[in-house]
This record gives sequence, C-alpha cells and structure tokens, in this order.
Amino acid sequence: MTPNQNRQVHSHNPWISLIPVGLGLFMVLLDVSVLNVALPRIAEDFHARMSDVQWILNAYTLTMVVLLVLAGRIGDMIRRDRYFMAAMGLFAFSSFLCAQAWNVTSLIAFRALQAVGGAMLTGNTLAIIVELFPPGKRGAAMGLNSILTASSFTLGPIIGGWLTTNLSWHWVFYLNVPVGILAFSLAWLFLPPLGAMERIPIDVLGTILLAIALGSLTLGIIKGQDWGWWNEKTLACFIIAIPHFLAFAARELSYEFPLLDLSLFRIRNFSVGILALSILFFGMAASLFVLPYFFQGIKALTAEESGYWMIALPLMNTFVAPLAGRLSDRINPKYLMCAGPLLFAIGMYNLTGIRESVSYWEFFFELLPMGIGMGLLMSPAFNVIMAAVPPAKAGMANGTIRSVNTLSQAMGVAVGGVLLTNRMKSWMPGYGNQIPDPGTMAMLKVFANLNPLPLIEMTEGFIDSMHFVFSLVMWLPVISMLVILFFLSGEEHLNRMNKVRITAEAAEASEVTKKVI
Repeated sequence: MTPNQNRQVHSHNPWISLIPVGLGLFMVLLDVSVLNVALPRIAEDFHARMSDVQWILNAYTLTMVVLLVLAGRIGDMIRRDRYFMAAMGLFAFSSFLCAQAWNVTSLIAFRALQAVGGAMLTGNTLAIIVELFPPGKRGAAMGLNSILTASSFTLGPIIGGWLTTNLSWHWVFYLNVPVGILAFSLAWLFLPPLGAMERIPIDVLGTILLAIALGSLTLGIIKGQDWGWWNEKTLACFIIAIPHFLAFAARELSYEFPLLDLSLFRIRNFSVGILALSILFFGMAASLFVLPYFFQGIKALTAEESGYWMIALPLMNTFVAPLAGRLSDRINPKYLMCAGPLLFAIGMYNLTGIRESVSYWEFFFELLPMGIGMGLLMSPAFNVIMAAVPPAKAGMANGTIRSVNTLSQAMGVAVGGVLLTNRMKSWMPGYGNQIPDPGTMAMLKVFANLNPLPLIEMTEGFIDSMHFVFSLVMWLPVISMLVILFFLSGEEHLNRMNKVRITAEAAEASEVTKKVI
C-alpha cells in the first residue's frame, strides 16, 4: 500500500467502511442455512430426488473449500476494495441465475459460480478489517465477524422458511440481488483504496494440487454417510487426497512464490488459534446439526419456528463478541479464549438431558452458555490470529482460516451423523446409516402418541441417540480450551498491542508538538 493510499484509509471512518463488508459477509454466510429450508420445495418443483438436490449444497461447499486459499492469496496481490466489489457483483449476479434455474443441473452449476463469489468475499473480510483498523483497535471489529457467523446459522431457517412459505424458493436467491447491489454501492462510496500488499505470480501448480486434495477430501467427507465409510468411492477420495496434500506441501516449501506460505504455521498464535477454532467448529457442527431433526421431527415445529428456538446463540453472541474482541487487546486474551470453550461445553452438557417436553424458555436458558462461549472465543481468536500474521499475508491467512473452518464443519456433520446412526442401531438393529429426515421423525411422533410399542422405541431411540452425540461431543470444546491454555501466548499478543499503542501515542504527541511549533 502506498503512503497516499495509507493516508486515505485512515482518513475514512473504518466503522462506516465496514458496513458494506459486514453486509456482504452476512449475505454469503446466510445463503447456506437459508437454502437448507427450501430444498424439499426445489425437489418437488423439479421432480428430482432429494439425493440429487443435495448436490445444490455440495457443489457450493466443494467449490468454496477448493477456492478459499487462492481467493485470499489473490486479495494480497490486487486492490482489495475492487476485489470485494467484484465478489459482490459476481455473487449477486449468480444468485439471480440460481433463481432463474430451469432444472437441478442448471441450479447446481449456478451454485458453483455463486461459491466463486462467496470464496472471494469470505476469503478477504478479515484481511479488510486488518487494513481498515490499526493494531490494537481491531478486536471489536473482529466481534462483528463472530456475530455474523452465529446469526447466519440461526436466522437462515427463519428467513428461508418465511420466503419459501409465503413467496417461493426462488426468493431465497432473489433476496441476494438487492442486498448485493446495496453492498456494492456502499463499498463504492465508503470503502477506501486498499492497495496490493504483494505483486507476485500465482502458483498455478500449487493451486491445482491443493484443489485436487481439498476437493477429494471434502467430497469423501460429505458423501461418506451416503456411500458408506468403507465404500470404494469414499476410500478413493481419501486415497487421492493424501498424496496431493503431500505434493502440495513439497511444492510450497520449494517454490519462491507459494500459494500458502507454510512458514505461517511456525507462528505460534496463528497455528494455535486455527487449531482451537477448528476443534470448536467441528464440535459445534457435530452436535448442533441434530437439533433441527429434534425440533421439526419430535416437536413437529416448522423450519422457521426452529430458528426462533435457536435465537439464544446469536443473541448472546451479539452482546458478548464485540466486548470480548475489544478486551482481547487490553487483557491477556488467553483468559477469554479459555472461558469460551468451557461455557460452550457446559451448554452441550445441558443438552444431554433435553426431553421432548422441553419448553421454549427452558431450552433458551440451556443454550445460553453456548452463545456466550462463542462470543468469548471467536472474536478474540480472530483478532489474535490476524495480529500475529504479517500484513502482506493477511489474505492468505484469512483464506486458510475459512478453508480449515469449513472443512471442520463438514467433518463435524459427518462424524455427528455416524455417532447418531450407530447409536440408533442399538435400538433398531439393521437401521442403516441414513439420518432420518424431519418428515419421517414427525410421523414417528404421531404414531408413537398412539402407543404402539415399536414406534415409541423409535422415537425414544432418536432422543437417546441425540443425547449420546452431545455427551461425546461436549469434550471437544474442553480439548479446544486445553490447546489454548497450554500453547497460546497471550502475553505475546498483549505485548505487541502495547507496543503499537505506545508508538501511536508517540506519533500523536509528535503531531501535536509540530502544530504548536
């Protein structure tokens, strides 16, 4: 970034500049959970099997994971403000194409294009915050990232359910068009020039190797439940992924301009922060994915109503995340980051005893610690990770964080599904490996109320299996806490912020002296 561009960045109000970035990020994060609700209606309109329609989600996830590191790296090479606007334009345009799709195949193709824009955007939001806010003042802004992540998970079913019920599934995509245009316009007006950090060639071979490795691994994870974990197709995906990961690592260690600088993982707080977050995301996905089946099946709620039952997560995160992010520059962030996973584990423990008769407010207060825990961990963790990375590699680090977290979530859902179905087999021998859909669970509940013993056992079997998942997965946040406790250097981050604060105060005093003279 040139000195002139640097002056332009700091002449803008960074919070105003952050508005379009937050709006765009929220739109992309919301897109997946919104679409989940609309899939049955899409299958009905296109006369397609649900297994085929699932590829509307899979194509997006695969493309996103494959491109995130590359998208972040490109953000380090060009002006990030223009890159952000290009991402918004592509995402809005591809959303319009998705709404216009004429069959499942066309919708899958347009979703893949949509994921390209999504990767460009989410792979650079943290890096934009790094450029907009000076060190020592990024914590609260990182809290916004945590809020949007938690909110998208809960608000998606509410918004998607309302749109699908009252309008049509097309509006799940049409909604992105005006939001994208608004975010693009605000970025044009308020986002300052964010210059290229490094002007270097793209590592094409490294990109291809990483794409094959990540694509194969992700495909094996998301389809393993359907194919079977010992099926030759699942095993082939993992077998293909391993040598390509090794080849990618060898390439990056020997190439002058690596796509992913593996020396970043020698930075203690970068590696520890990513590991702690990925463990929490893994545990969160492995456990919370089962709740919609409980709400829509056992309790016979709509998808929209299910979203309201989960509102404690984003609500508490909204209050806690900005405060935790701000405090992480003033007190040792290790304390906040250890308290977060511990509270999350307490929330999971609360859910190990959840019954069909649970009321809304009982569930709200049982879920409360999880919302607080997310806020206490995520925003300080993002702040600590990005502060430890050289500014010239902020996009690379951002893409890596997003890619690892997305993979962790996919793996979490897969492992949670295995735990659930294996437990179900103890109630119903020969049950198989398929997770029951909410419609099936709702029918089971109706029949169980008529008191035929086998169906009562099926319903009880699902609740017991859900308890089993929570009782095992609740230890993952504890592991995340131990990783932070023993390996994170909170003092290093705090010392860095204190030096930045002293330097800034000295520069300000110097400017005042010059004006007086």
